Amino acid sequence: MSQNEPRHSLMTNPGVLSKSEVAHVLFLDIVGYSLRSTTEQSRLLERLNEAVNGSKTFQAAKLADRVLPLATGDGMALVFFQEVAHPAECAIEIVANIGKELPVRMGIHSGLIQHQADIAGNANVAGEGINTAQRVMDFGEAGHVLLTRTYADWLAQLDQWHGKIVDFGEGVAKHGQRIKVCGLAAPGVRNDAPVALGGKTSESGTPGRKRVVILYKRNAEPDSTLLNTIHDHLERHGEDVFIDRHLKIGADWAASIEKKIRDADVVIALLSDSSVQSEMLEFELETVADERARRGKPLLLPIFIGQGKELKGNIGSIVNPLNRAEWSGEQDTGQLLTAISSSITEPMAPQEEELHLEPAGGAVPVDSPFYIERATDAEAFAAVRANESIILIKGPRQMGKTSLISRLALFTREQGWRTAMTDFQKISFGVVQTPDLFYKMLAATLAKQLRFKYDFDEEWMDVFGPNLNMDNFMRSLLEESETPLVWFMDEADKSFGLPFASDFFGLVRSWHNSRATEPFGPWGRFTIVIGYATEAHLFIQDMNQSPFNVGRHIELDSFNYEQTMALNQKYGSLLNPEQIHQLLQLISGQPFLTRRAFDVLARHKFTFAELIQQAASDEGPFGDHLKRILISVTQIPEVTQAIRSSASNLELADSDASQRLVAAGVLQKQGRTLAFRSPLYERYLKAHFQAS
Repeated sequence: MSQNEPRHSLMTNPGVLSKSEVAHVLFLDIVGYSLRSTTEQSRLLERLNEAVNGSKTFQAAKLADRVLPLATGDGMALVFFQEVAHPAECAIEIVANIGKELPVRMGIHSGLIQHQADIAGNANVAGEGINTAQRVMDFGEAGHVLLTRTYADWLAQLDQWHGKIVDFGEGVAKHGQRIKVCGLAAPGVRNDAPVALGGKTSESGTPGRKRVVILYKRNAEPDSTLLNTIHDHLERHGEDVFIDRHLKIGADWAASIEKKIRDADVVIALLSDSSVQSEMLEFELETVADERARRGKPLLLPIFIGQGKELKGNIGSIVNPLNRAEWSGEQDTGQLLTAISSSITEPMAPQEEELHLEPAGGAVPVDSPFYIERATDAEAFAAVRANESIILIKGPRQMGKTSLISRLALFTREQGWRTAMTDFQKISFGVVQTPDLFYKMLAATLAKQLRFKYDFDEEWMDVFGPNLNMDNFMRSLLEESETPLVWFMDEADKSFGLPFASDFFGLVRSWHNSRATEPFGPWGRFTIVIGYATEAHLFIQDMNQSPFNVGRHIELDSFNYEQTMALNQKYGSLLNPEQIHQLLQLISGQPFLTRRAFDVLARHKFTFAELIQQAASDEGPFGDHLKRILISVTQIPEVTQAIRSSASNLELADSDASQRLVAAGVLQKQGRTLAFRSPLYERYLKAHFQAS
């Protein structure tokens, strides 16, 4: 690679991956971000972006194409190439720019990353380098700039950094990863040890260690073998593990066991066909349940050995409602150990009544704890805040358009702006077959929502025609107040098939143009947000006279790994990282299906193994959704035939029929062909059509 060649130039082609290389990663986030209102979150992110863009080091690296900035929802990762000191220099400059305004923490690490492209073809990276940078940051509090020992050792090779590195000790991060942590000593940077590293102790008195008790049946296999594996794994990761295999059975034996259980932070129960018959195990689990009722501890992790069927009796009443892990052989050991470590560091989900589960379907309520922000959210809020003229929010059905629009509308109301909403899905187009009725219906609903008095009998004149009448109405509405007006149009593509759709959207485009032609007119305080799923060019006659090739384009996409993991955490960490990957491979991050998966798991309707096994079944967790898709597809003969005859990509013309399925989120474009949006859809539809 030449000195002037961009380090991530391969990222324009999603199918091309560069070699792994060492990068220097600065990870930063806003402390307490999720507790803020949507309005406050947007303001904080905007201020953070300003602080980063104000860094001379960042700007120089950006100009030389030696940094890759990645949004993370509540912050960002800055991936620097070549210059080891750049993350530290940038961090100090950011601290100076934000002062005490923002509660920001930062983490820096040098490690291996692998270039890759996200589903939209944008540059991204993965690997230990970025993961560890985030984990060292997670130890910090507002004001900290934390370094891994790896990065600190490299930085210390440079004379100007001598005396500016503080050793804070070792911490245990997610999944048991041990990290030696240092701090950056610089003006404005917090230099006291983080609480997570500074001696905060567990009840056992040993910093960072959890007291773990493992319950099992003696002299049973494979119980004993699995027991030893779990014991060794936990001890290697620094946990204080107790197993009842050395105590002598006698008068004090039961009391000693009971005390160990009641004092524990975590209890792991190995449940096999043999152990669940044990009265001693039943007593031990009853002790766990009693102590949990008293103080909320210990955390109970049941591990089902074998098929993991529902249990009866007292043991069943204790463990059946809980999240569980399953083990049926050596092939499951790695996944099991990961799940145990993850559950100890990030406790598994509370029960349904504590989670206050919501139905998975339709728009996500604006106050929902299960809403997942994507990078496009921040872009949309910034565009609305800037009073941009036209904001286009595009994405297939059930991709989150209405949920985002609802949040934007809440934001505009909180600003005191005038806000109007038109949901084209609610309009009976059979009643408004003429443009005059259509425009008059829109104007009347806007007037009603905004409490605007307009004399339609006097002002709406036949001689003007529908377009000019609507234009006059909007001008009067805007001139009534100096307050910005935002008009949200959801499901706008429902109107694309109308014979006068091109005229209507041409009128919308004219309002955008009026900002330039009438600089002192009212149009500068008018914003239109349009949510749609179908390709506009298939229906709009002249795209040069429509709003769909101007304004801000925001395209919603599927959840990536980090967003799926974030939703997993909102549901109480139901799945381990390997299971998250399995779920993504099955449903490709489709937002509704992702929420549906976590919902049925949280309600204990399916185990994860059952969810994967029955995913493409009519009676499975996604059955209703899949049957609706089947009905849609059967109404399109050319698509049905293509599915019957195709083993991979579908050879379909870019027709109205195929676009209906792209808009529905069933298919997606891949070059000149169409492909299924997820393996789940492909498996389900081919099973129905190729068998018939």
